[in-house]
Amino acid sequence: MPWIIIAAIATASSVTVLALVNVYLYSRYKERFLKLWAFAWGVHVCRYLFLILTVLWPANLVFKEINYLCIIASAVILLAGTRNFIGSPPRRGFASTGTLLALWAVGTVSAGMSTLYTIIPIFAFLAFTYIHIGIQVLKHAEQGETASRVVGWLFIAWGIHQADYPLLRPIEWFAPWGFLIGSVLATGIAIGMILIYFERMHRGLQEKETRHLNLIESSHNWIWEVDTNACYTFASPQVKELLGYAPEEVIGKTPFDLMPEEEASRIGAIFAGISSRRESFHRLENSNRHKDGRLVVLETSGVPYFDGHGNFLGYRGMDQDITERKLSETRREVSREVLQVLNEPGDLKGAVQRVIDLLKVKLDLAAVGIRLQEGEDYPYWSQSGFPQAMLELENTLVERSADGGLCRDQDGKVRLECTCGLVISGQVPQGHPNVTPGGSFWTNDSSLLLGVPPAQDPRHNPRNVCMHRKYASMALVPIRYKDKIVGLIQCNDHQKDRFTPESLQHLEGIAAYVGAALMRKWSEEERVTLENQLQQAQRMESIGRLAGGVAHDFNNMLGVIIGHAGLGLMDTAQGEPIHLHLQEIYKAAERSADLTRQLLAFARKQAIKPQVLDLNETIAGMLKMLQRLIGEEIHLCWQPGSKIWPVKMDRSQIDQIMANLCVNARDAIASVGNITIRTGIVSVDDSYRLHRPEAAHGEYVWISVSDDGEGMDRETLSHIFEPFFTTKGVGAGTGLGLATIYGIVTQNKGFVNVVSEPGQGATFTIHIPRHSGADEAGTTQEEVQELPRGRETILLVEDEPAILQMTTMLLESLGYVVLTAGSPSEAIRLAQRGPGSIDLLMTDVVMPEMNGRDLAGAVTKGHPRLKCLFMSGYTADIIAHHGVIDDGLFFIQKPFSLPVLAAKLREVLEQV
Repeated sequence: MPWIIIAAIATASSVTVLALVNVYLYSRYKERFLKLWAFAWGVHVCRYLFLILTVLWPANLVFKEINYLCIIASAVILLAGTRNFIGSPPRRGFASTGTLLALWAVGTVSAGMSTLYTIIPIFAFLAFTYIHIGIQVLKHAEQGETASRVVGWLFIAWGIHQADYPLLRPIEWFAPWGFLIGSVLATGIAIGMILIYFERMHRGLQEKETRHLNLIESSHNWIWEVDTNACYTFASPQVKELLGYAPEEVIGKTPFDLMPEEEASRIGAIFAGISSRRESFHRLENSNRHKDGRLVVLETSGVPYFDGHGNFLGYRGMDQDITERKLSETRREVSREVLQVLNEPGDLKGAVQRVIDLLKVKLDLAAVGIRLQEGEDYPYWSQSGFPQAMLELENTLVERSADGGLCRDQDGKVRLECTCGLVISGQVPQGHPNVTPGGSFWTNDSSLLLGVPPAQDPRHNPRNVCMHRKYASMALVPIRYKDKIVGLIQCNDHQKDRFTPESLQHLEGIAAYVGAALMRKWSEEERVTLENQLQQAQRMESIGRLAGGVAHDFNNMLGVIIGHAGLGLMDTAQGEPIHLHLQEIYKAAERSADLTRQLLAFARKQAIKPQVLDLNETIAGMLKMLQRLIGEEIHLCWQPGSKIWPVKMDRSQIDQIMANLCVNARDAIASVGNITIRTGIVSVDDSYRLHRPEAAHGEYVWISVSDDGEGMDRETLSHIFEPFFTTKGVGAGTGLGLATIYGIVTQNKGFVNVVSEPGQGATFTIHIPRHSGADEAGTTQEEVQELPRGRETILLVEDEPAILQMTTMLLESLGYVVLTAGSPSEAIRLAQRGPGSIDLLMTDVVMPEMNGRDLAGAVTKGHPRLKCLFMSGYTADIIAHHGVIDDGLFFIQKPFSLPVLAAKLREVLEQV
């Protein structure tokens, strides 16, 4: 007996430990099967306690009954807990069978029946129950679960042990060992079940962690965790994609360490308030600095987390990259602000500068500039961020030859250098990965262009200054005006990967806005300029008509003076005092005639004889004369352009233009200085006329005269071509020099440009249309050594009596027979009265009744072989088309001297 008590106590102790372990695990993890196991082992402990009592007091049937009931109850509860563990619902039949067995056990014990009648059904039930549990455990064992298989076989072994227990129980020496075997099996089963639970829980945690990691890795967002000091304790791999840092690089850092200074202060203040209240936060936008330096905008959400005791541990959350979305919003905002700025009234250049500042700040660029056409070059019109040294070096795009002249292609267009020139000239290679369909060029790594072989580089004379200035990202976007490229927007940044096709499309939209604003501004300026030009043309035309009329009348008077002075000189000896006076009168009248010729040139009514000229040869032949004219203290520099086109104009007009310009340049230089004469060619198209609207389309040869004198302000420049306007002192100038040049150039369908600033000298550029016809040899009038005379009859027609009388005297002094008429009708009567007796009709152009051309037509009807010589103080459209004498017509300009008249008469009369 004592051995049985000892074995029961030992078994009860081990089972008690199992019950207590299950109670602790249940209180910790709240699993239902642990609770059932704890009840089952607790009931099992009671069974051994009552077994001991039964051994001590065998006559007490209650102890025996309770012992049997505990065996049945523990088996049923253990079965329910195990099936709950393996996920199978308990069967109602077991509970019913257990109830019946309990009733049977109580009944047999109370009836005093043999013990075998009681224990055989009970242990058969236990054997079946434990073997069934073992089979269920083995059936539900997962792959790799060794503990489940061991526990299953232990249950089966325990069931077998329960089956043989009634047979071996009566053997006294075996009974204690039976208890020990059952205790070992039960303990092994309990421990195994706990191991299975924790093994499955661990595997579940691993699967959950793996699942979470997979979810984290499959997310586009950056998952993070920070402690109470806002230091990162966990960072998912997405941080590498978002900010360029490996997860381990951000552990220990705070979010504010990854932000620009101002942004870190702003977000730090916001987070401090949120953290102090332990609040969640959602979609907090913040700018972070990528590892490569560029800005990345993140949208952050986070929630606080706590330990089991409610202590605050930090925040967990995620960051989403919203850079592209913010860029899109920024682009829309920039476009709206740009439109608003460009549509505001005011100075366009100021508005464009504000646009540049907007682009630089809002798009976070290092430098932004706008180039616009100025003449044939494209300098920076406005910029922000470019170093001054670079601007001075890169301001011009045109290629120049060794002598400083412009280089042109086979079509006569200037050649533009580097990448900017490639974009502006519209020669970007279509289909190139760095070229957009809109003609923009962009790169996110400009250093790659340095390695391009010259044969594959589409740029003309690449300078690579931007690359050497460490600008990695670059975008060049053309600005168009009337379907022509008139400039570009240049965006540079030191960081790589700053541009995308979407950002280029946005910049092209901005360029379109700028082009539209320029179009409005330039159209308005062009309208105002045209109105001013119209008013100026009307004013100049009025002045011209006045000047022409005055010159005509004045020439008539000068003709009388010169004629009578000439006759007086012929009739007096050189030694007589009157001869000297007559000479002075004659010279003064000649100088006055020169003045009237200048007035006529201004009025564009002087008679000219154009011829095809090479301006380089013409000007080269004048250099000695011009040097004498300006004096030795002024250095005259001659820089002829190569391969200039021919022009057609009067050679004397070139002489007059060059003399006037050089004299003006000399007068503008205080003491010593330089005058530079250059020539070249230019093609005028719509883009050229943006800044020179007075120029007509076509090809021109230009002459420029530059000095380093005092220069002129804008007020002076607005008046320089007006007659009698002069900046020289009283008696130092007539004010007709530049007015004469203006008249000559305009008469030849050219135009004049003047560039000057106070203290910077002045440059006058004369543009003469290119002559495309066949070359014509110029003719020069040979000087007449002696007065030719004649005996022919001349019909002289002049409505001014003084001119009629004086001219008659000149003709008669040369031996001619003169018929005079004071009006066209009188001349017609004289011609009809004496047919065949008149050799030459010499008539004024502008007269009452009819003009000289109509008179000649009327007179020559009866005298078909009659020759005609027209004379006038100016040429009218009657005998001239735009100031050019018709071929076959003879003309003499009033006032004329006796030698000139004598030579012209013989020229006309001796014509075959």
